[in-house]
Amino acid sequence: MKLIPIIGLEIHVELKTKSKMFCSSPNDPFIDQPNLNICEVCTAQPGTLPVPNKEAIVWTVKIAEALGCAVNEVSKFDRKHYFYPDLPKAYQISQYDQPIGEHGKIELLLNLLNKEKNHRDRAIIGITRVHLEEDTAKLNHATTGNTLVDFNRAGVPLVEIVSDPDIQSGTEAKSYCQELQMIFRYLNVSDADMEKGQMRCEANISLQEEGKFEIMNGVVKEIGDYKLNPKVEVKNINSFRAVEKSIDFEIKRQTEILTKGGSWQQETRGWDDNKQGTVHQRFKETAADYRYFPEPDIPPFHPLKIAGEIKLPELPLEKRLRFHEEFGFSYADAFLLTADKHWASFTEEMLSELHEWLHSLPETKTCEIKNSKNISCKPHQELVRLAGGWLTSKLMGAMKERAIDIRILKVKPENFAELVALIFAGRVNSTNAQKILVEMLESGVDMDPTHLMEEKGYGQISDVGKIGAVVDEVLRANPNQVAQFKAGKEPLIKFLVGMVMKATEGSADPQVAEKLLREKISAIP
Repeated sequence: MKLIPIIGLEIHVELKTKSKMFCSSPNDPFIDQPNLNICEVCTAQPGTLPVPNKEAIVWTVKIAEALGCAVNEVSKFDRKHYFYPDLPKAYQISQYDQPIGEHGKIELLLNLLNKEKNHRDRAIIGITRVHLEEDTAKLNHATTGNTLVDFNRAGVPLVEIVSDPDIQSGTEAKSYCQELQMIFRYLNVSDADMEKGQMRCEANISLQEEGKFEIMNGVVKEIGDYKLNPKVEVKNINSFRAVEKSIDFEIKRQTEILTKGGSWQQETRGWDDNKQGTVHQRFKETAADYRYFPEPDIPPFHPLKIAGEIKLPELPLEKRLRFHEEFGFSYADAFLLTADKHWASFTEEMLSELHEWLHSLPETKTCEIKNSKNISCKPHQELVRLAGGWLTSKLMGAMKERAIDIRILKVKPENFAELVALIFAGRVNSTNAQKILVEMLESGVDMDPTHLMEEKGYGQISDVGKIGAVVDEVLRANPNQVAQFKAGKEPLIKFLVGMVMKATEGSADPQVAEKLLREKISAIP
Protein backbone atom coordinates (compact mmCIF):
# COMPACT_ATOMS: atom_id res chain seq x y z
CA MET A 1 0.00 0.00 0.00
CA LYS A 2 1.64 3.22 -1.20
CA LEU A 3 0.38 6.35 0.55
CA ILE A 4 0.32 9.73 -1.20
CA PRO A 5 0.37 12.99 0.82
CA ILE A 6 -2.39 15.41 -0.16
CA ILE A 7 -1.56 18.89 1.14
CA GLY A 8 -3.33 22.21 0.77
CA LEU A 9 -2.44 25.47 2.51
CA GLU A 10 -4.50 28.39 3.75
CA ILE A 11 -2.38 31.53 4.00
CA HIS A 12 -3.61 34.65 5.80
CA VAL A 13 -1.74 37.90 5.22
CA GLU A 14 -2.39 41.24 6.91
CA LEU A 15 -2.50 44.18 4.51
CA LYS A 16 -0.59 47.29 5.57
CA THR A 17 -3.27 49.82 4.65
CA LYS A 18 -3.44 53.02 6.70
CA SER A 19 -6.80 52.18 8.26
CA LYS A 20 -8.68 49.01 9.17
CA MET A 21 -11.02 47.03 6.95
CA PHE A 22 -14.39 48.46 7.93
CA CYS A 23 -13.58 51.58 9.97
CA SER A 24 -11.17 54.50 10.08
CA SER A 25 -9.14 53.30 13.07
CA PRO A 26 -5.37 53.22 12.37
CA ASN A 27 -4.03 49.90 11.11
CA ASP A 28 -1.18 49.41 13.58
CA PRO A 29 -1.75 46.14 15.46
CA PHE A 30 1.80 46.01 16.85
CA ILE A 31 1.63 49.22 18.86
CA ASP A 32 2.77 48.68 22.46
CA GLN A 33 -0.31 50.13 24.15
CA PRO A 34 -3.25 47.68 24.00
CA ASN A 35 -6.70 48.78 22.84
CA LEU A 36 -5.52 52.14 21.52
CA ASN A 37 -6.40 51.84 17.81
CA ILE A 38 -10.04 50.96 18.29
CA CYS A 39 -13.47 52.46 17.71
CA GLU A 40 -17.16 51.61 17.96
CA VAL A 41 -17.09 49.65 14.69
CA CYS A 42 -14.13 47.33 15.27
CA THR A 43 -15.30 46.63 18.84
CA ALA A 44 -18.86 45.86 17.63
CA GLN A 45 -20.80 48.48 19.54
CA PRO A 46 -24.57 48.32 18.91
CA GLY A 47 -25.86 50.36 15.99
CA THR A 48 -22.54 50.69 14.14
CA LEU A 49 -22.19 49.93 10.42
CA PRO A 50 -19.13 48.68 8.49
CA VAL A 51 -17.73 50.72 5.58
CA PRO A 52 -15.34 48.73 3.30
CA ASN A 53 -11.78 49.97 2.82
CA LYS A 54 -11.36 50.69 -0.91
CA GLU A 55 -7.58 50.36 -0.81
CA ALA A 56 -7.85 46.88 0.74
CA ILE A 57 -10.14 45.79 -2.12
CA VAL A 58 -7.72 47.21 -4.72
CA TRP A 59 -4.77 45.45 -3.12
CA THR A 60 -6.67 42.15 -2.96
CA VAL A 61 -7.40 42.45 -6.69
CA LYS A 62 -3.68 43.08 -7.21
CA ILE A 63 -2.78 39.93 -5.25
CA ALA A 64 -5.35 37.90 -7.19
CA GLU A 65 -3.98 39.08 -10.54
CA ALA A 66 -0.38 38.44 -9.45
CA LEU A 67 -1.43 34.85 -8.68
CA GLY A 68 -3.07 34.45 -12.08
CA CYS A 69 -6.62 34.36 -10.69
CA ALA A 70 -9.77 35.28 -12.53
CA VAL A 71 -11.23 38.29 -10.73
CA ASN A 72 -14.97 37.90 -10.28
CA GLU A 73 -17.14 40.53 -11.91
CA VAL A 74 -19.33 40.65 -8.79
CA SER A 75 -18.15 39.90 -5.27
CA LYS A 76 -19.73 40.21 -1.85
CA PHE A 77 -19.05 39.92 1.86
CA ASP A 78 -20.57 37.27 4.10
CA ARG A 79 -20.97 36.67 7.82
CA LYS A 80 -19.07 33.71 9.23
CA HIS A 81 -20.53 32.86 12.63
CA TYR A 82 -18.62 31.49 15.57
CA PHE A 83 -18.30 32.51 19.20
CA TYR A 84 -14.87 33.23 20.63
CA PRO A 85 -13.52 36.05 22.87
CA ASP A 86 -11.39 37.50 20.06
CA LEU A 87 -14.47 38.09 17.88
CA PRO A 88 -16.63 40.81 19.45
CA LYS A 89 -19.53 40.55 16.97
CA ALA A 90 -19.70 36.74 17.33
CA TYR A 91 -19.27 36.65 13.56
CA GLN A 92 -16.47 37.59 11.16
CA ILE A 93 -17.10 39.58 8.00
CA SER A 94 -15.50 37.37 5.37
CA GLN A 95 -16.26 36.04 1.88
CA TYR A 96 -17.81 32.68 1.07
CA ASP A 97 -19.21 31.84 -2.38
CA GLN A 98 -18.22 35.00 -4.31
CA PRO A 99 -14.60 35.77 -3.42
CA ILE A 100 -12.61 38.45 -5.20
CA GLY A 101 -10.37 35.99 -7.10
CA GLU A 102 -10.48 32.31 -8.08
CA HIS A 103 -8.64 29.64 -10.08
CA GLY A 104 -5.08 30.93 -10.17
CA LYS A 105 -1.71 29.24 -9.93
CA ILE A 106 1.82 29.74 -8.73
CA GLU A 107 4.91 28.12 -10.20
CA LEU A 108 7.71 26.81 -7.99
CA LEU A 109 11.21 26.03 -9.26
CA LEU A 110 12.09 23.75 -6.39
CA ASN A 111 15.66 22.70 -7.15
CA LEU A 112 17.26 26.08 -7.80
CA LEU A 113 19.25 25.89 -4.58
CA ASN A 114 19.63 22.21 -3.74
CA LYS A 115 19.87 19.58 -6.45
CA GLU A 116 20.06 16.77 -3.91
CA LYS A 117 16.52 17.29 -2.60
CA ASN A 118 14.30 14.32 -3.38
CA HIS A 119 11.35 16.16 -4.85
CA ARG A 120 10.05 17.60 -8.09
CA ASP A 121 12.18 20.13 -9.93
CA ARG A 122 9.10 22.16 -10.82
CA ALA A 123 5.58 22.33 -9.42
CA ILE A 124 2.44 24.21 -10.41
CA ILE A 125 0.32 24.87 -7.32
CA GLY A 126 -3.27 25.81 -8.05
CA ILE A 127 -4.88 28.70 -6.18
CA THR A 128 -8.48 27.88 -5.25
CA ARG A 129 -9.47 31.36 -4.12
CA VAL A 130 -8.30 34.74 -2.87
CA HIS A 131 -10.71 36.47 -0.53
CA LEU A 132 -10.78 39.45 1.81
CA GLU A 133 -11.93 39.53 5.43
CA GLU A 134 -11.30 41.22 8.77
CA ASP A 135 -8.78 40.01 11.33
CA THR A 136 -9.72 39.09 14.89
CA ALA A 137 -8.51 40.58 18.17
CA LYS A 138 -5.45 39.18 19.91
CA LEU A 139 -5.63 37.12 23.09
CA ASN A 140 -2.86 37.63 25.64
CA HIS A 141 -2.60 34.86 28.20
CA ALA A 142 -1.33 36.43 31.43
CA THR A 143 0.84 34.61 33.98
CA THR A 144 -1.96 35.12 36.50
CA GLY A 145 -4.11 32.69 34.56
CA ASN A 146 -6.32 35.40 33.09
CA THR A 147 -6.70 36.01 29.35
CA LEU A 148 -6.70 39.64 28.18
CA VAL A 149 -8.09 40.81 24.84
CA ASP A 150 -6.29 43.45 22.75
CA PHE A 151 -8.55 44.87 20.02
CA ASN A 152 -5.79 46.76 18.15
CA ARG A 153 -5.72 43.90 15.61
CA ALA A 154 -9.51 43.51 15.39
CA GLY A 155 -10.69 44.64 11.95
CA VAL A 156 -7.27 44.71 10.26
CA PRO A 157 -7.64 43.83 6.53
CA LEU A 158 -6.79 40.16 6.06
CA VAL A 159 -6.42 38.37 2.72
CA GLU A 160 -6.75 34.59 2.65
CA ILE A 161 -5.16 32.56 -0.14
CA VAL A 162 -6.39 28.98 -0.35
CA SER A 163 -4.34 26.56 -2.44
CA ASP A 164 -5.50 23.49 -4.30
CA PRO A 165 -4.32 20.19 -2.73
CA ASP A 166 -1.33 20.09 -5.09
CA ILE A 167 1.53 20.20 -2.57
CA GLN A 168 3.38 16.93 -2.01
CA SER A 169 5.78 17.52 0.89
CA GLY A 170 6.82 19.81 3.71
CA THR A 171 9.66 21.13 1.54
CA GLU A 172 7.25 22.15 -1.22
CA ALA A 173 4.94 23.79 1.32
CA LYS A 174 7.81 25.85 2.70
CA SER A 175 8.86 26.93 -0.82
CA TYR A 176 5.26 27.88 -1.63
CA CYS A 177 5.01 30.05 1.51
CA GLN A 178 8.35 31.72 0.80
CA GLU A 179 7.32 32.49 -2.78
CA LEU A 180 4.05 34.02 -1.59
CA GLN A 181 5.91 36.17 0.95
CA MET A 182 8.17 37.49 -1.80
CA ILE A 183 5.15 38.29 -3.98
CA PHE A 184 3.42 40.21 -1.17
CA ARG A 185 6.59 42.23 -0.59
CA TYR A 186 7.14 42.91 -4.30
CA LEU A 187 3.56 44.17 -4.53
CA ASN A 188 4.19 46.31 -1.40
CA VAL A 189 0.89 45.22 0.16
CA SER A 190 2.28 43.50 3.26
CA ASP A 191 5.58 42.89 5.04
CA ALA A 192 4.30 39.31 5.58
CA ASP A 193 6.54 38.63 8.58
CA MET A 194 5.50 35.25 9.98
CA GLU A 195 7.11 35.82 13.37
CA LYS A 196 4.99 38.95 13.85
CA GLY A 197 1.82 37.22 12.69
CA GLN A 198 1.51 39.35 9.55
CA MET A 199 1.48 36.09 7.57
CA ARG A 200 -0.06 32.92 9.01
CA CYS A 201 -0.21 29.44 7.60
CA GLU A 202 -2.66 26.61 8.17
CA ALA A 203 -1.98 23.26 6.53
CA ASN A 204 -4.55 20.62 5.55
CA ILE A 205 -2.96 17.20 5.30
CA SER A 206 -4.27 13.75 4.48
CA LEU A 207 -2.76 10.50 3.20
CA GLN A 208 -4.54 8.53 0.52
CA GLU A 209 -3.81 5.22 -1.17
CA GLU A 210 -2.21 5.54 -4.60
CA GLY A 211 -4.67 4.86 -7.43
CA LYS A 212 -7.72 5.13 -5.14
CA PHE A 213 -8.39 8.86 -5.64
CA GLU A 214 -8.20 11.68 -8.16
CA ILE A 215 -8.03 15.47 -7.90
CA MET A 216 -10.56 17.26 -10.10
CA ASN A 217 -10.84 21.07 -10.12
CA GLY A 218 -8.96 21.26 -6.83
CA VAL A 219 -11.17 18.68 -5.10
CA VAL A 220 -9.98 15.25 -3.93
CA LYS A 221 -12.46 12.55 -4.98
CA GLU A 222 -12.48 8.83 -4.26
CA ILE A 223 -12.42 6.26 -7.05
CA GLY A 224 -14.91 3.39 -6.78
CA ASP A 225 -15.84 2.36 -3.26
CA TYR A 226 -12.67 3.79 -1.67
CA LYS A 227 -13.35 5.93 1.39
CA LEU A 228 -11.10 8.97 1.70
CA ASN A 229 -9.09 9.33 4.89
CA PRO A 230 -10.08 12.49 6.82
CA LYS A 231 -7.89 15.56 6.50
CA VAL A 232 -6.18 17.16 9.49
CA GLU A 233 -5.77 20.94 9.73
CA VAL A 234 -2.61 22.12 11.50
CA LYS A 235 -2.56 25.62 13.05
CA ASN A 236 -0.11 27.68 15.17
CA ILE A 237 2.57 27.59 12.46
CA ASN A 238 4.70 30.72 12.84
CA SER A 239 7.81 30.14 10.70
CA PHE A 240 8.82 28.61 7.39
CA ARG A 241 10.79 25.98 9.26
CA ALA A 242 7.68 25.08 11.29
CA VAL A 243 5.66 24.78 8.07
CA GLU A 244 8.02 22.11 6.79
CA LYS A 245 8.45 20.28 10.10
CA SER A 246 4.76 20.21 11.05
CA ILE A 247 3.74 18.76 7.70
CA ASP A 248 6.51 16.16 7.74
CA PHE A 249 5.52 15.20 11.29
CA GLU A 250 1.85 14.84 10.37
CA ILE A 251 2.69 12.71 7.31
CA LYS A 252 4.73 10.41 9.54
CA ARG A 253 1.99 10.30 12.23
CA GLN A 254 -0.77 9.45 9.76
CA THR A 255 1.42 6.86 8.02
CA GLU A 256 1.98 5.06 11.31
CA ILE A 257 -1.77 5.05 12.08
CA LEU A 258 -2.70 3.64 8.67
CA THR A 259 0.11 1.08 8.73
CA LYS A 260 -1.34 -0.28 11.98
CA GLY A 261 -4.84 -0.41 10.50
CA GLY A 262 -6.11 2.58 12.46
CA SER A 263 -8.07 5.70 11.49
CA TRP A 264 -8.83 9.20 12.81
CA GLN A 265 -11.52 11.85 12.77
CA GLN A 266 -11.30 15.11 10.85
CA GLU A 267 -9.70 17.42 13.38
CA THR A 268 -7.70 20.58 14.03
CA ARG A 269 -4.26 20.11 15.54
CA GLY A 270 -1.68 22.67 16.63
CA TRP A 271 2.05 22.69 16.07
CA ASP A 272 3.94 22.56 19.38
CA ASP A 273 7.45 23.88 18.80
CA ASN A 274 8.68 22.61 22.16
CA LYS A 275 7.45 19.08 21.54
CA GLN A 276 8.33 19.28 17.83
CA GLY A 277 4.99 17.68 17.02
CA THR A 278 1.30 18.32 16.46
CA VAL A 279 -1.25 18.14 19.29
CA HIS A 280 -5.04 17.80 19.23
CA GLN A 281 -7.04 21.03 19.60
CA ARG A 282 -10.60 20.28 18.49
CA PHE A 283 -12.62 18.35 15.97
CA LYS A 284 -12.93 20.24 12.72
CA GLU A 285 -15.93 22.41 11.91
CA THR A 286 -17.57 22.34 8.48
CA ALA A 287 -18.89 25.25 6.41
CA ALA A 288 -22.39 24.46 7.69
CA ASP A 289 -21.22 25.04 11.26
CA TYR A 290 -20.33 28.65 10.41
CA ARG A 291 -23.88 29.43 9.13
CA TYR A 292 -22.64 31.69 6.32
CA PHE A 293 -25.07 34.22 4.91
CA PRO A 294 -24.60 37.47 2.92
CA GLU A 295 -23.52 40.51 4.95
CA PRO A 296 -26.72 42.64 4.93
CA ASP A 297 -24.92 45.93 5.69
CA ILE A 298 -22.58 45.80 2.67
CA PRO A 299 -24.01 45.48 -0.86
CA PRO A 300 -22.32 43.33 -3.54
CA PHE A 301 -19.51 45.18 -5.36
CA HIS A 302 -17.53 45.09 -8.61
CA PRO A 303 -13.84 44.51 -7.77
CA LEU A 304 -12.48 45.40 -11.21
CA LYS A 305 -14.43 48.65 -11.38
CA ILE A 306 -13.18 49.64 -7.93
CA ALA A 307 -9.57 48.69 -8.71
CA GLY A 308 -9.40 50.10 -12.25
CA GLU A 309 -6.36 49.20 -14.36
CA ILE A 310 -3.63 47.55 -12.29
CA LYS A 311 -0.04 47.45 -13.47
CA LEU A 312 1.86 44.62 -11.82
CA PRO A 313 5.60 44.92 -11.17
CA GLU A 314 8.05 42.27 -12.36
CA LEU A 315 7.35 39.42 -9.95
CA PRO A 316 10.02 37.35 -8.12
CA LEU A 317 9.98 34.31 -10.44
CA GLU A 318 10.17 36.48 -13.57
CA LYS A 319 13.03 38.53 -12.13
CA ARG A 320 14.85 35.39 -10.94
CA LEU A 321 14.75 33.83 -14.41
CA ARG A 322 15.82 37.11 -16.02
CA PHE A 323 18.80 37.42 -13.67
CA HIS A 324 19.86 33.94 -14.75
CA GLU A 325 19.20 34.30 -18.49
CA GLU A 326 20.13 37.95 -19.08
CA PHE A 327 23.00 38.44 -16.65
CA GLY A 328 24.21 34.84 -16.40
CA PHE A 329 23.95 34.45 -12.62
CA SER A 330 23.68 30.91 -11.31
CA TYR A 331 20.18 29.91 -10.21
CA ALA A 332 21.38 29.94 -6.59
CA ASP A 333 22.75 33.49 -6.84
CA ALA A 334 19.70 34.66 -8.82
CA PHE A 335 17.42 33.33 -6.07
CA LEU A 336 19.33 35.09 -3.29
CA LEU A 337 19.56 38.37 -5.21
CA THR A 338 15.84 38.52 -6.02
CA ALA A 339 14.42 37.20 -2.73
CA ASP A 340 14.33 40.84 -1.55
CA LYS A 341 13.29 43.50 -4.05
CA HIS A 342 15.74 45.97 -2.49
CA TRP A 343 18.61 43.54 -3.12
CA ALA A 344 17.37 43.06 -6.68
CA SER A 345 17.41 46.83 -7.29
CA PHE A 346 20.88 47.15 -5.74
CA THR A 347 22.16 44.36 -7.99
CA GLU A 348 20.79 45.87 -11.19
CA GLU A 349 22.20 49.30 -10.36
CA MET A 350 25.53 47.72 -9.45
CA LEU A 351 25.72 45.81 -12.77
CA SER A 352 24.97 48.96 -14.73
CA GLU A 353 27.75 50.81 -12.90
CA LEU A 354 30.09 47.81 -13.29
CA HIS A 355 29.63 48.04 -17.05
CA GLU A 356 30.80 51.66 -16.93
CA TRP A 357 33.74 50.91 -14.63
CA LEU A 358 35.02 48.09 -16.83
CA HIS A 359 35.10 50.45 -19.78
CA SER A 360 36.95 53.10 -17.79
CA LEU A 361 39.88 50.86 -16.73
CA PRO A 362 42.65 50.17 -19.28
CA GLU A 363 42.89 46.52 -18.23
CA THR A 364 39.21 45.84 -18.89
CA LYS A 365 38.01 48.49 -21.32
CA THR A 366 37.06 45.87 -23.92
CA CYS A 367 34.89 43.94 -21.40
CA GLU A 368 31.15 43.77 -21.83
CA ILE A 369 28.75 42.31 -19.29
CA LYS A 370 25.48 42.69 -21.15
CA ASN A 371 26.39 40.65 -24.19
CA SER A 372 28.57 37.62 -23.56
CA LYS A 373 29.40 37.26 -27.27
CA ASN A 374 31.61 40.37 -27.17
CA ILE A 375 33.79 39.39 -24.21
CA SER A 376 37.43 39.60 -25.19
CA CYS A 377 39.34 40.21 -21.96
CA LYS A 378 38.15 37.28 -19.83
CA PRO A 379 35.27 34.80 -20.09
CA HIS A 380 31.88 36.34 -19.35
CA GLN A 381 31.12 33.67 -16.75
CA GLU A 382 34.27 34.56 -14.81
CA LEU A 383 33.01 38.11 -14.38
CA VAL A 384 29.47 37.03 -13.50
CA ARG A 385 30.77 34.45 -11.02
CA LEU A 386 32.98 37.12 -9.41
CA ALA A 387 30.13 39.66 -9.16
CA GLY A 388 27.67 37.05 -7.86
CA GLY A 389 30.13 35.75 -5.28
CA TRP A 390 30.98 39.17 -3.94
CA LEU A 391 27.31 40.12 -3.71
CA THR A 392 25.92 36.94 -2.15
CA SER A 393 28.90 35.78 -0.10
CA LYS A 394 31.19 38.68 0.75
CA LEU A 395 28.73 41.60 0.94
CA MET A 396 25.71 39.72 2.28
CA GLY A 397 27.90 37.85 4.75
CA ALA A 398 29.62 40.99 6.06
CA MET A 399 26.26 42.79 6.36
CA LYS A 400 24.74 39.88 8.28
CA GLU A 401 27.66 39.89 10.75
CA ARG A 402 27.06 43.58 11.39
CA ALA A 403 23.23 43.39 11.32
CA ILE A 404 23.06 45.84 8.40
CA ASP A 405 19.85 45.74 6.37
CA ILE A 406 20.03 46.42 2.63
CA ARG A 407 17.61 49.33 3.10
CA ILE A 408 20.11 51.21 5.28
CA LEU A 409 23.29 50.15 3.49
CA LYS A 410 25.66 53.13 3.09
CA VAL A 411 27.71 51.47 0.33
CA LYS A 412 26.32 52.72 -2.96
CA PRO A 413 25.95 50.36 -5.95
CA GLU A 414 28.43 52.54 -7.86
CA ASN A 415 31.20 52.11 -5.29
CA PHE A 416 30.59 48.39 -4.87
CA ALA A 417 30.79 48.05 -8.65
CA GLU A 418 34.09 49.93 -8.55
CA LEU A 419 35.44 47.47 -6.00
CA VAL A 420 34.43 44.46 -8.14
CA ALA A 421 35.99 46.13 -11.20
CA LEU A 422 39.27 46.65 -9.32
CA ILE A 423 39.33 42.96 -8.40
CA PHE A 424 38.47 41.87 -11.95
CA ALA A 425 41.16 44.14 -13.40
CA GLY A 426 43.75 42.66 -11.04
CA ARG A 427 44.43 45.93 -9.25
CA VAL A 428 43.59 44.48 -5.84
CA ASN A 429 43.52 40.89 -4.65
CA SER A 430 40.64 39.25 -2.79
CA THR A 431 42.27 39.53 0.64
CA ASN A 432 42.80 43.26 0.45
CA ALA A 433 39.49 43.81 -1.31
CA GLN A 434 37.76 42.31 1.74
CA LYS A 435 39.67 44.76 3.97
CA ILE A 436 38.42 47.60 1.76
CA LEU A 437 34.85 46.28 1.95
CA VAL A 438 34.98 46.12 5.75
CA GLU A 439 36.16 49.73 5.93
CA MET A 440 33.41 50.77 3.53
CA LEU A 441 30.80 49.06 5.71
CA GLU A 442 32.10 50.19 9.10
CA SER A 443 32.84 53.81 8.22
CA GLY A 444 29.15 54.71 8.30
CA VAL A 445 29.62 56.90 5.21
CA ASP A 446 29.96 56.21 1.51
CA MET A 447 33.65 55.64 0.67
CA ASP A 448 35.58 55.42 -2.59
CA PRO A 449 37.35 52.01 -2.88
CA THR A 450 40.11 53.29 -5.17
CA HIS A 451 40.95 56.03 -2.68
CA LEU A 452 41.02 53.47 0.15
CA MET A 453 43.22 51.12 -1.87
CA GLU A 454 45.78 53.85 -2.55
CA GLU A 455 45.62 55.39 0.92
CA LYS A 456 46.08 52.05 2.73
CA GLY A 457 48.52 50.57 0.22
CA TYR A 458 46.17 47.71 -0.58
CA GLY A 459 46.88 47.72 -4.30
CA GLN A 460 48.12 44.48 -5.80
CA ILE A 461 51.87 44.29 -6.44
CA SER A 462 52.68 42.80 -9.84
CA ASP A 463 56.24 44.13 -10.13
CA VAL A 464 58.47 41.12 -10.76
CA GLY A 465 61.46 42.75 -9.08
CA LYS A 466 59.62 43.53 -5.83
CA ILE A 467 57.91 40.14 -5.63
CA GLY A 468 61.15 38.38 -6.63
CA ALA A 469 62.98 39.85 -3.64
CA VAL A 470 60.27 38.53 -1.30
CA VAL A 471 60.36 35.12 -3.00
CA ASP A 472 64.12 34.89 -2.36
CA GLU A 473 63.53 35.56 1.36
CA VAL A 474 60.77 32.93 1.53
CA LEU A 475 62.96 30.31 -0.15
CA ARG A 476 65.84 30.99 2.27
CA ALA A 477 63.51 30.79 5.28
CA ASN A 478 61.84 27.50 4.26
CA PRO A 479 64.56 25.10 2.98
CA ASN A 480 62.75 21.93 4.12
CA GLN A 481 59.56 22.81 2.25
CA VAL A 482 61.58 23.75 -0.85
CA ALA A 483 63.39 20.39 -0.76
CA GLN A 484 60.11 18.48 -0.35
CA PHE A 485 58.55 20.38 -3.26
CA LYS A 486 61.54 19.56 -5.48
CA ALA A 487 61.11 15.91 -4.45
CA GLY A 488 57.58 15.94 -5.89
CA LYS A 489 55.33 17.18 -3.05
CA GLU A 490 53.35 19.52 -5.32
CA PRO A 491 50.83 20.86 -2.71
CA LEU A 492 53.67 22.68 -0.93
CA ILE A 493 53.65 25.32 -3.64
CA LYS A 494 50.47 26.66 -2.02
CA PHE A 495 52.27 26.94 1.31
CA LEU A 496 55.13 28.87 -0.27
CA VAL A 497 52.75 31.20 -2.12
CA GLY A 498 51.00 31.77 1.20
CA MET A 499 54.33 32.78 2.78
CA VAL A 500 54.86 35.33 0.00
CA MET A 501 51.33 36.69 0.51
CA LYS A 502 51.91 36.91 4.27
CA ALA A 503 55.18 38.77 3.80
CA THR A 504 53.52 41.28 1.47
CA GLU A 505 50.41 41.59 3.66
CA GLY A 506 48.30 40.12 0.88
CA SER A 507 49.41 42.62 -1.76
CA ALA A 508 51.46 40.38 -4.06
CA ASP A 509 49.87 39.02 -7.22
CA PRO A 510 49.59 35.31 -6.32
CA GLN A 511 49.97 34.21 -9.93
CA VAL A 512 53.20 36.17 -10.33
CA ALA A 513 54.40 34.85 -6.97
CA GLU A 514 53.77 31.22 -7.96
CA LYS A 515 55.45 31.67 -11.34
CA LEU A 516 58.57 33.15 -9.73
CA LEU A 517 58.64 30.45 -7.02
CA ARG A 518 58.58 27.69 -9.61
CA GLU A 519 61.27 29.36 -11.72
CA LYS A 520 63.60 30.02 -8.79
CA ILE A 521 63.12 26.54 -7.25
CA SER A 522 63.81 24.84 -10.57
CA ALA A 523 67.07 26.79 -10.76
CA ILE A 524 68.21 25.52 -7.34
CA PRO A 525 70.76 22.68 -7.83
